[in-house]
Amino acid sequence: MKKIILLFTLSLFIIGCSKDDSTNELPIVNACASPINLSVNNLTNTTATLNWNVIGNAALFQVEYGEFGFSQGNGTQLNVPDEFTSIEDLQPSTQYTFYTRVFCNSTQTYSDWANFSFVTLADNPYCNDPSSFSQEFYPDSVTHNHVDLSWSEGAFDGSQIQYGLQGFTIGSGSIKNVTDNIYPSSTRIENLNAGTAYDFYVRNICENSGYSAWVGPITITTLNEPANPNCVDPYNFVSQGTGTNTDGSKYFDFSWDHEASQNSWEIAVVPVGTAFNTNIVTATSFQPVRLSYNGVTSGQAYDFYIRSNCGTADGLSDWVGPVTVTAQ
Repeated sequence: MKKIILLFTLSLFIIGCSKDDSTNELPIVNACASPINLSVNNLTNTTATLNWNVIGNAALFQVEYGEFGFSQGNGTQLNVPDEFTSIEDLQPSTQYTFYTRVFCNSTQTYSDWANFSFVTLADNPYCNDPSSFSQEFYPDSVTHNHVDLSWSEGAFDGSQIQYGLQGFTIGSGSIKNVTDNIYPSSTRIENLNAGTAYDFYVRNICENSGYSAWVGPITITTLNEPANPNCVDPYNFVSQGTGTNTDGSKYFDFSWDHEASQNSWEIAVVPVGTAFNTNIVTATSFQPVRLSYNGVTSGQAYDFYIRSNCGTADGLSDWVGPVTVTAQ
């Protein structure tokens, strides 16, 4: 019996010694404290100021931000010396997350990351939208390679045009900053492809407050490539009416747009259903013009074509048309 008691006591001692020899491991605590009080202010549709505080003194912070749910390492990364930084080129009505950490001089290490999420506004309360955005409507405002645009209520700091093929997604287009004048209200977009439909947007630049919302799109199709680049085709060739003169002849009124340097044209006419030919061609230096013809029957439809005559040196443009008109 004494042996049993002795063995039991010895076992307890061994177990007790085993527990006393083990070490309880505590989680490692980063001696460099993470930033606190993360917040956002000066929020607009495209900009935000990111803020945070630190415990102790520090002069270097790392920031990374991106749309909500992005993987760290794939966001926009910044090194900043202050407990705030301003970011721009955000998308309206979009949720973002920013991360920040501090480099502690006392430990020569970085803290753990802290993060904060926010949603941009749909509009900018500090930057008015432009209005009356449209294509310029004068001769040569649209050619095979450029488009002229205009708008109202531009900003003191300028405006910005974004454009791309019809249906492109905002943020993926080409950008032109229009800052050559205060409160600009027009610009020319060059180097476009011929015979192509483009979408255009405009927004105001407010230097200290980001941007207004994008206004648009307006869709404009460039003209086809001219066969003779020295003599660009006339365009927007349309009928302005038809009727009967006092002598019984029939008249046809037309208008069109053209390059500013052009001042001479030729107009051909054939009955509908007849192959194009130049048997009846009228030269004119008037735009718009009224053409009169004898022997025309009321109710008969005719096809009209036009081309520019740019002189001996530059030659003739392509024929443009037909415009079909029924004699009245």
